[in-house]
Amino acid sequence: MSKLVFKEDVWRLAISVLLVNVLNVDCYGPPGPPGYPGVPGLMGPPGFQGPTGIVGIPGHPGPKGYNVKCRCKERSAFTVKLSGRLPPPSKPVVFTEVLYNDQMDLNETSGIFNCRKPGNYHFSFDVELHHCKVKIGLMKNQAQVIEKRQLSKEEYENVSGAMIMPLRQGDKVWLEADVETEEPNQAEIIIYFSGFLITS
Repeated sequence: MSKLVFKEDVWRLAISVLLVNVLNVDCYGPPGPPGYPGVPGLMGPPGFQGPTGIVGIPGHPGPKGYNVKCRCKERSAFTVKLSGRLPPPSKPVVFTEVLYNDQMDLNETSGIFNCRKPGNYHFSFDVELHHCKVKIGLMKNQAQVIEKRQLSKEEYENVSGAMIMPLRQGDKVWLEADVETEEPNQAEIIIYFSGFLITS
């Protein structure tokens, strides 16, 4: 009888194993609790750039600005030079070279600056002389505002001056030079005269 029981148990076990393999029946117990999260992995390479987006709707127009006149183009400047001859005494110096006079505020024929744009102006002069004596003055509307004197014998000498002046429209500015020399054939003089608008 025991042998018969043993054979039945063996057949039951064999049939159970066969059923598990054929029917893929899960013989494991219930799942356990989730474990702790692992360490984050390394960052992957960046992806490809996406396509350009659609153009947005135009915004509303901004408020209207103030009607302010631009004064950035209001300018006045000149630089002129006298060389090769002596100027006549007590008269406006007429220059032999025009280095800059784009606005034509300096009359190149008379040597007189005529103010078109009122404001504060900077005027300067520089004189180089040899074998002569010079007295040079910066004039404004028949009045002298600067006077400089210099004497040169064997060596070249220099004299210069500068002034900031407020001008009104129509004011006139120029240089006058009185030159004395005992050696007319050796006397030399070079005069630079410049002016420009600082503020209007």
